[in-house]
Amino acid sequence: MKPVIIEPATQHLQDIIAQTEKEFNNEVKITPGEARRIDLIRRMKEDTDKREYMIMFNTLIIVLSVSALTHYFYYGTWFSLIFLFIGLVFFGFIRQRLKHATVYLGELKNDFDRYLWEGFHLKEMRYTAVKIGYILFFPVLAILLADLVSDRAESLSIWINLIIAGAISTIAWLIYFSDDQKTLDSIESDLKSLEYL
Repeated sequence: MKPVIIEPATQHLQDIIAQTEKEFNNEVKITPGEARRIDLIRRMKEDTDKREYMIMFNTLIIVLSVSALTHYFYYGTWFSLIFLFIGLVFFGFIRQRLKHATVYLGELKNDFDRYLWEGFHLKEMRYTAVKIGYILFFPVLAILLADLVSDRAESLSIWINLIIAGAISTIAWLIYFSDDQKTLDSIESDLKSLEYL
């Protein structure tokens, strides 16, 4: 019985390690630095942030777009179109940056240390993009949806509602993303420690 579960996403790495051990008949001795590098690449590959963050990011932008267009058709306010435009520009910019970083990462497979660092930076970029996207656009989305499902409250302006929703949303999303930040900090600390191994 194995103490770990091998997931299909890491099977390729497991095959490489198994093949290497088989070829050298378990006589290969790896240095502590190499062991740390192998552990780091496993941790980074096993993380499902790439899929989960992109689902969260795409969902946010799609729901924001549909809500903004619906809000504009019902109420004719430019507020919704302005934030729709800002959201789409942000989405396009982030997707382009992530695509460029992914292509660049693929070019570094022969330089393992740089590959690890650039992989970390890509993870950090995804994390930051999704966190900023939710902090910026979730309050707008909340206001648009609130307007659509209920009568518009004229007692408070849309901008005051936005400030209130923004303050609540920022605190909530910073708490929500704190575990991912701790994971990134741990990986960064391990990467820095490689310089001394």
